[in-house]
Amino acid sequence: MEDVEDRHRCGFCHAHLMEPYIKCCQCTQTEDKMFICLHCFAKGVEFNGHESSHAYSIKNNFPLFEKGWTALEELNLIKAISDCGYGNWVDVSHQLRTKSAQECERHYTCNYIENPALPLPELPDVQLDIHPLPFVFKLSENPPRPAEGSSVYNEMAGYMAARGDFTSEYDNFMEIDLRQMKFASKDDDELEEDLKLAVLDIYQNCLKERERRKRVIRRYGLINLKALNYFNRRYDRTIKHLLDGLRVFMRLLSPEEYEKFIESLHYEYEIKNEIQKLQLFRDNGLTLLRQIKLFTILRAQHEQQREQRHLLNDVLMHLKDEVACQSWLQRQAALDTMGKGLLVNLPTAPRRVAAPLEIIGLPGYDKLTSKERELCATVRLVPEAYLEFKSLLLNECQKYGCLKLAQARQLIKIDVNKTRKIYDFLCTEGVLNKDPL
Repeated sequence: MEDVEDRHRCGFCHAHLMEPYIKCCQCTQTEDKMFICLHCFAKGVEFNGHESSHAYSIKNNFPLFEKGWTALEELNLIKAISDCGYGNWVDVSHQLRTKSAQECERHYTCNYIENPALPLPELPDVQLDIHPLPFVFKLSENPPRPAEGSSVYNEMAGYMAARGDFTSEYDNFMEIDLRQMKFASKDDDELEEDLKLAVLDIYQNCLKERERRKRVIRRYGLINLKALNYFNRRYDRTIKHLLDGLRVFMRLLSPEEYEKFIESLHYEYEIKNEIQKLQLFRDNGLTLLRQIKLFTILRAQHEQQREQRHLLNDVLMHLKDEVACQSWLQRQAALDTMGKGLLVNLPTAPRRVAAPLEIIGLPGYDKLTSKERELCATVRLVPEAYLEFKSLLLNECQKYGCLKLAQARQLIKIDVNKTRKIYDFLCTEGVLNKDPL
């Protein structure tokens, strides 16, 4: 029926004809002159030899299989079943509008299933040669298609390469809130209906967010871990500290623009490093580029020699400590003896004495005496911490009348050797009492 309607037009106004329309029984010269729409027929139009007095017939919808079912309804029934599925007669009847669900089921069963041969024309069977082809799954890195069960496959968060999708969606349990929702009940008040619509709106936003995340992952190649790691390694020495902070702004730029932006930052950092090197050369008196190579070699040799332990440095370092100096001399003598082929036990190498701490200008420095400043520098303790420990030990001593070293170590949770030096110093200065008065 739809093909007939699409084929025929009104002979006067050339509009598509919809049933009912008029067919002239006397105009047989051309097919276009045979059909007239109701609007033109009511006006009594005459054109191309057609007169309003000609005999006519009304073309209306006609029954195809049984009375009460027109050909147009047959087409609508087949289309509704194709859209809604066989067995969903309620939705089929809603789409058809003119028949109930029981009538649709009975008519389709009787005319299309139980008696499908007549009066429908028989169509010839089409002979098709079907040759199944195997699906070839090629492993590749870009786009990523790792082997199932591999470490890369497990790191890709359930990514399915053949489908280009993930096994777990963003907000994966959002559909649970919708499975019990119905709009068929007429008893729902307006507030409850608004609540259901709000839930549907939230679900729609969730679907949009899922698609947005997939689009970002696809556009920027975030699923390709190897390429992403290579991208990060390229900037390890320059702007690695900026990459994590800039990644959240990636979606504001296109992939090409973002890559150009990161590359420009990398280039800027390299230029700054080169400028610093040139400033270093200029500070050391270099004015020609050919001097840089020799300067670099000499500077590397100087750094290497400075890092090596020298005998004179060891002597000067242990000179103030008699025990350490004696131990060092014994060790050097043992090394000389071993050089002659004799086996001797090497004494333990003396510990390096840490350099005094520079405390000038630190908070609390002005509150210290000269002896306290020397103590803080020797034990490498900042003045503010020393004053706090001193106040704590003094309060405890005044509370009990005396203070033992064991008690001091329980109060001050630092190195026990530093605690002992502080305790001995305060006792020597008369600030603390070892024994009760």
